Amino acid sequence: MYKKTLKVFGEYLAQSQSLPLNASADGNGVELPVDKTMGALEVVVEVDAQVGLADTKVLSVKLQHKDVGGAYADLATIYAKTAAGATTLAAGSVLARYTLPSDCKALIKAVITTTDAAATGKLNVFPSYLAR
Repeated sequence: MYKKTLKVFGEYLAQSQSLPLNASADGNGVELPVDKTMGALEVVVEVDAQVGLADTKVLSVKLQHKDVGGAYADLATIYAKTAAGATTLAAGSVLARYTLPSDCKALIKAVITTTDAAATGKLNVFPSYLAR
């Protein structure tokens, strides 16, 4: 299983999601239950369609978590990029992998943010099982 990503069909936090323009957007995928996974999952951020950012503009992806019935709070920023000159990120590129901590709350979601009003491209954010 070396260099393989084990995905569950349909369990995307964001799937083929266009970058928000100078804004933040929740992932267009599912709200994922992750409690009791005890560090067996990582979240992967992958470029679905080539991303373009203007000079000095920022792209970030963070995870938020909550208890059932609670309110979302930031868990971690798992990817942040400030463009140095016009920047492109190729389709298929893995931008980040983040292993969920064992004390993660019951549910997670992704939040994608840019400071670029002309950002282009799409991202996938999904959980991957860490084989043990």
